[in-house]
Amino acid sequence: MKIYGRTLKNDSELEILSEATLVTETSTLRDLASFLYRCADAIEEQGESWEHEHFESNEAISPHFVVYNPNVVNT
Repeated sequence: MKIYGRTLKNDSELEILSEATLVTETSTLRDLASFLYRCADAIEEQGESWEHEHFESNEAISPHFVVYNPNVVNT
C-alpha cells in the first residue's frame, strides 16, 4: 500500500506519505469505511475497467480522499 498526499501550501507536489492521521467524527469514519468496502468490491467486480473513486465527506472542510485501482495505475 502506498499513501500519497499534498499539503495545503503546495497542492501541486504529490508525495508518498509515511503516515496519515484522520481527525474526524465517528460518523465520517463509518462513511469512509463503507466507501473503502465499496471500492474493494468494485475493483473485484469490474477489474481494470474501474480506475478510481473520490470520497466526499459531509464535513464543511474536507480533504480529498481518492482510491485508485492498483491494477490500472503504475505507482
